Amino acid sequence: KLIEPWFFFSLVWSIGATCDSDSRKKFDSFLRQRMKEENVSMPFPEGKLVYDFCLSGDDGITGKPEEEEEDEKKHKKDHKIQWISWTDTMPECVIQAETNFFDIIVPTVDTVRSNYILEMLVKNRKQVLCIGPTGTGKTLTTADKLLKGMPNTFLSHLITFSARTSANQTQDIIDSKLDKRRKGIFGPPLGKQFVFFVDDLNMPALEVYGAQPPIELLRQWMDHKGWYDRKAIGQFRHLVDISFVCAMGPPGGGRNPIT
Repeated sequence: KLIEPWFFFSLVWSIGATCDSDSRKKFDSFLRQRMKEENVSMPFPEGKLVYDFCLSGDDGITGKPEEEEEDEKKHKKDHKIQWISWTDTMPECVIQAETNFFDIIVPTVDTVRSNYILEMLVKNRKQVLCIGPTGTGKTLTTADKLLKGMPNTFLSHLITFSARTSANQTQDIIDSKLDKRRKGIFGPPLGKQFVFFVDDLNMPALEVYGAQPPIELLRQWMDHKGWYDRKAIGQFRHLVDISFVCAMGPPGGGRNPIT
């Protein structure tokens, strides 16, 4: 009952997420046609694109806080899993009078679904890369979600790359936020997950061989889950319970293509 709709939701936001605006309409037509041919039990509602719907009711997600699970059990009889519009999940926008103008975030369909998918990926310890043109709100909405919209078990820190950012600076910043667990193992306090938000990922200048050292450092962690200590020569520092969320714009204006 739950596997089929979640498969289509995952299909839309993996393969389908690579489409631009015009291609999304073609993908929508293709997916609806295939679902009709296969007699899918719960097709997407008509009138909007498949990108405009999410699952509601008893969605089957595990790992929720106990209070949420208890509330869902109480209302389980009244709710069933179904496709609903993202607009139905948008929170009420309440702006306090003392809020600074540049801190105001008005929820839209794009911010709601981006935050939903970001939270799902971060909770499952996946590395996230947000790509979009300058001025589309990548930094503001992502930072707001990580700082204010995540459970208490998640800690976050913002790192902004520039053309002068070095691998040593990046390593020092990350190492300074982590505690020693035992010999060679470093991480946040027990029971916590540290999320590093790296903004302007592709800004560091290219070195002589065309690489960007700060990005190569992050790649080393993703491949080997750590890096060498620059003071204790030969000692490898394993970094646990951390993940990265990155944002960048297209190449140009100081931003470099990433290999």
